[in-house]
Amino acid sequence: MAQQPRRIALFSHPRTNSNMFTKLFASQPDIVQHTYPFMPGYMWGSDRRLGYKSKEVEEMYATLKSNYDTLTTQKSLDDLERAFGETEAQGKIPLTKEHVCFMIRPKVIAKDLAEYSYPDYPLEPLIDHKFDTVTDSASEYSGPDLPTNPTFVPDRFMNTLTPIFIIRNPIRMIPSWYKNTSENFGATTRDNEWPFTASFHWCRILYDYYDNYFEANPRPGYPILPLVVDGDDLVLHTEDIMAQLCSLIHLDSSAVKYRWESGDPYSSWPAAAAPDDLKTPAVKKVIDAFGGNVARSTGVVRDAEKYAKPLVLEEEGKKWEKTWGKDVADDLVESVKQAMVDYDYMMQRRIRPSTIN
Repeated sequence: MAQQPRRIALFSHPRTNSNMFTKLFASQPDIVQHTYPFMPGYMWGSDRRLGYKSKEVEEMYATLKSNYDTLTTQKSLDDLERAFGETEAQGKIPLTKEHVCFMIRPKVIAKDLAEYSYPDYPLEPLIDHKFDTVTDSASEYSGPDLPTNPTFVPDRFMNTLTPIFIIRNPIRMIPSWYKNTSENFGATTRDNEWPFTASFHWCRILYDYYDNYFEANPRPGYPILPLVVDGDDLVLHTEDIMAQLCSLIHLDSSAVKYRWESGDPYSSWPAAAAPDDLKTPAVKKVIDAFGGNVARSTGVVRDAEKYAKPLVLEEEGKKWEKTWGKDVADDLVESVKQAMVDYDYMMQRRIRPSTIN
């Protein structure tokens, strides 16, 4: 009997090509996507934790809060569990994607970023109402040496997932994240939100949790879990990476479509869920900045010039200085150096393109 795919989680970080990743999975006929379950609440909900306090953010919040004022983190979890249960009741495979940094427990962030005085936001422990109706005994494992996962999502639900992490070279990720947050949120590298989001630390500690979990609880038919994909590999070796990944999680790689029709970012991107009358020019600008390129594309865009030669941090830093000034460039270079440690750690564990030994 063929091994059946299990519910899938794409654990990502902003600016890692994760929207393209979900676009590729969208062609799988048996998958139903439930993306960004926690990001709207993190940014605009009743227990919001978005650290930027700029004029741009506060104006957007004033516009959007009426749509999200009842969206607690608990409700986000309940809604996700219900969605998974409904999808599986239809015989389909649920897939969720979320940026790990928006799922980490505030106390974990405050502890790990103590030197930055990150606020310890009050967030009550979430209750697992088990609305997804899973009764997998393995997911209930609580061995003596297995720590609680670092997110606020209960272990029982997290342990039912097939985790796939997507990362990307910090020399690409960091400036892209800064560009979009500074232009749209008025963000600076001196905000306490910056060291929190300009980091792969949260991906790594969640990866380590899953690594320990599956070592103690091997999943039959899944010899490699958790899985790691590099966002640049995904661009340069799309078919190769997707074929390997589909094989590892028991999906039909021939179903993946590498060309698609262009769409409207204001309606198709998951974070664009606010009603049309709340989509002010500023809100539309944010939606377009983070999801517009993929929404308007018709396939994977490979910029030959961008990947023509290896990245050198010192050279990139000089470019950043010309664009944003020396102080910002120095901060970005330092952020890249710090993020590179966790990136290198996870890169050693990634699905490697077949053409690379």
